[in-house]
Amino acid sequence: MSEADAHPRLAGMTEDELLDRMRARLAESRSWAGPARLATPAEIAESEQLIGFAMPPLLRRIYLEVANGGFGPRDSVLGVGDGAWTDDDADIIAMYQGFSGRPGGHPPGVVPLYDVGCAILWMVDFRDPAGPMWGWDPHGCCLDHVLAPQGLTLAEWLVEAHDGRDARRIEPQWVCKPKPVWPPERRPRRVPRADDIAPAGPPAVAAPLTRRTTQRQWPPAHVPPRPALGRDPRRGGR
Repeated sequence: MSEADAHPRLAGMTEDELLDRMRARLAESRSWAGPARLATPAEIAESEQLIGFAMPPLLRRIYLEVANGGFGPRDSVLGVGDGAWTDDDADIIAMYQGFSGRPGGHPPGVVPLYDVGCAILWMVDFRDPAGPMWGWDPHGCCLDHVLAPQGLTLAEWLVEAHDGRDARRIEPQWVCKPKPVWPPERRPRRVPRADDIAPAGPPAVAAPLTRRTTQRQWPPAHVPPRPALGRDPRRGGR
């Protein structure tokens, strides 16, 4: 089988051309402090034994010939084994074992490959040599439908990541509730009913409100002084 038959939607690029483009980008990338390390056949074999499925041939070739991680979208694809480019010291084996131990996790053979952030992951399917890509997004429909197929292979995903477009956004599946619409649709304006229409004729005018005011006298009226304490004026001051 030729490379074109193996990757029918590789956008006119052969597998060798894709690897050359990845090498050119790695030369300008900061993912590696120096030359990129390569994976060893022993590390590839160990990962396949622990995962239980053979690695997609394209991913194996990239690890062995281009770089053991640090490529792809934002130069942040995880590597494999001790010499891998990792995110928080976790390679694809550690990420896979951490996810496979969760209840209701992903199917066996679907391996985390790129951490987008906010618990969103791109994953590659080891069960198919073409490496179909899956998206893990817990912010979508619900936790029962957190894993969603993305309709493209590993080769197509890497081509998009190295032609200036970077990785596309993960499309979660919406099974248990409808996909939200953004921007939100405006509600239709309420049509007035017949009884809402004002009657014919001039509108009734309410009586104007009046404000009560109290006029103060100034200077104030003379107030007789109060009698001194202890003196009764009715008794002549006694």
